[in-house]
Amino acid sequence: MRQRQFTLTERQASELLNAYYSCQDVKAKTRYQAVRLYGLGYTVKQIMEICGCSQPSLMEWCRAYRHDGVSGLIDHRRGGNRALLTPSQSERLQTLLDGYTPRQLLGQDVWADGQFWTVADLAKLIAREYKVSYKSDTSYRELLDKCDFSYQRPARQYRSRSEAKVIEFEEALEKQLLDIAQDAPDTVILAEDEATLYLQATTKAVWYWRGETPIIKSDPGRACVHFYGTLDLRTGQEIVMQTSTMNAETTASYLEKLLLAHPIQHLLLFWDRAPWHRGPAVQAILDANPRLQCCFLPTAAPDLNPQEHVWKAAREAVSHNHVVAKLDTLADRFETYLKSTKFPCSLLENHGYDRICMMFR
Repeated sequence: MRQRQFTLTERQASELLNAYYSCQDVKAKTRYQAVRLYGLGYTVKQIMEICGCSQPSLMEWCRAYRHDGVSGLIDHRRGGNRALLTPSQSERLQTLLDGYTPRQLLGQDVWADGQFWTVADLAKLIAREYKVSYKSDTSYRELLDKCDFSYQRPARQYRSRSEAKVIEFEEALEKQLLDIAQDAPDTVILAEDEATLYLQATTKAVWYWRGETPIIKSDPGRACVHFYGTLDLRTGQEIVMQTSTMNAETTASYLEKLLLAHPIQHLLLFWDRAPWHRGPAVQAILDANPRLQCCFLPTAAPDLNPQEHVWKAAREAVSHNHVVAKLDTLADRFETYLKSTKFPCSLLENHGYDRICMMFR
């Protein structure tokens, strides 16, 4: 049973009780009472029933009390913040946020390189344009929300990526799928990629008690195993191979594995431009098996490869926050998950492949 760390002394409990009886603000009285009951050992459920508050609010009040004492439970807000900007000013603010970056409006005095809006930069803009200053960051966040902004983690994109090449690939893919649907509708369409699994655990956010940090005991080494993985875009099934090395010879062995899994069908394989996807060993397999056609994805465009989403799902299910002590055990669990799970893919559907196939039947 987890022991509660927040407790009150007799003096603190008496101070909160006196504040409760001397206060005329109903909301403040609720805060005094809830914190006092929590510090005296009442359960969260009991306090929620007595005070009519939520658990997040109770924990927030307790943190405020531990930091600032009784004064931390007083509502210092003056009110009226939401009305500090007139409707016309709010409309103009949205126009500014839609049309300009922080750097364009504020110059060098911005966070990082001024590419994305932050609460601090918005506060500077509003103070400069309207001589208005909100008391709470929440008010600025509400303004951003009203201006159709949301708090998001930026997606990474390689500098070497060429959008022109991506568009060219998409157009070529449309034509290629049309040709397959017309001439070889039984072709198995695959997406291949490699991943490296480390014994050292990767971490992912979890729900945990406020004010405490969850701990994952992780191996300090960098022991790892590589995986070749291929997704069948129609069935969602995965073909996997573990390996200690990734080179042209290993790739050639894996291609043989794919050919054995599909002994008579034509295969169309999408993969990236990794150096181990080339070389005499790989070319020998392709020359000996003309029914296997490889199609290279554009440089620095992993988002176009459905296999990337398979790796992400497997890591979330198996390797994030893991406590496995042996690499081979972890690798076997990773492989088992890949082989026993179907991974739906929308690439063919997005290009209307099945509909095209029906047209030629």
